[in-house]
Amino acid sequence: MTMTPRERFTRCAFGQDTDMLPVQCDFSASGLENFLASRGINRVSDLELLPFFDNHVLYGYMDGATLRLKTRDFRGESVLYDEWGCGWDATQDLMYCSGPLDDWDSLESYVFPDPYAQGYLDYTEKLIREGYARDRIVTSYHFCTLFERAYILRGFENVMEDMLIEEDLVSELLDRITGFHIALAKRYIEAGVNCGRTVDDYGNQNSLMISPQLWRKFFKQRLKSIHDVYHNAGLPVIHHSCGNITMLLDDFVEIGINVLNPVQPAAMDMELLRDGYGDKLTFFGGICNQTVLPGGTPEEVDEHVREQTRVLGAHGRYVIAPSNGIGRDVPIENVEAFFTAAENYRRV
Repeated sequence: MTMTPRERFTRCAFGQDTDMLPVQCDFSASGLENFLASRGINRVSDLELLPFFDNHVLYGYMDGATLRLKTRDFRGESVLYDEWGCGWDATQDLMYCSGPLDDWDSLESYVFPDPYAQGYLDYTEKLIREGYARDRIVTSYHFCTLFERAYILRGFENVMEDMLIEEDLVSELLDRITGFHIALAKRYIEAGVNCGRTVDDYGNQNSLMISPQLWRKFFKQRLKSIHDVYHNAGLPVIHHSCGNITMLLDDFVEIGINVLNPVQPAAMDMELLRDGYGDKLTFFGGICNQTVLPGGTPEEVDEHVREQTRVLGAHGRYVIAPSNGIGRDVPIENVEAFFTAAENYRRV
């Protein structure tokens, strides 16, 4: 029986048999703009990609700066400010440039965003109203969930110091941020999403940005409390964290994360992932966009997709996808080579 993308992805996320592996091609905003322009399309939208590739997942971006950053809707502005009062550099893909809480004295008067603000989920509700959630995955989009939001608000160096010397203040800030995301998760479920997704980078190219002990102290249970909203509704959860996060994977399994994204082969050992976690986590990504996609030949892209699918798909829990959003540095012929290879090697 042929499954819909929604059925296939959901079963894969829960470790159940599928007719074939799910596929996904995510782009950075500028990368998507570049690819669509090669097809004569000037509008930057995930929906415009569907005629070219069978993406299983559509992201329920929050209206405002997040949606505008993802669709390159800058209206001549060099900096976009989101609902948290954080500034984003419009000349780069998702690069923050300012935050409103560089001084703790500002916390008392700081006004946190309202997860129930009118219009906040208009784009997500449009996707669901137009029927995309019937056959595909429409996920929530908890952008910069905990660690990232804290250091965007406070500044990276400040938060790194805060976790050591201002535990009570950091905990208060994180509790407020967590409360926002719990309420947002409930609103996403009310809107009709069929999957949860959190975004919070904990790794760099070689290891974690903070110790496992600090992560467990400040983030583990707070992240779980957000995921529990989706799990209690019977929905799978994707967590996105760039970098080498191997030391957290047992914790991820413990708190019930179903799908790990983006799985960077230049940062983590793919065979270790397969052998240690291939029956516990669904891997979503793994096709290297640091070296292979931007710098390889189409033939090398094909071979890389074949090998990564063999390794990461050994237990059937694999979504063939780039190891982060494809940027505009990836040649169009390599994007096309990925499309073809993903279709060729997805049969389980």
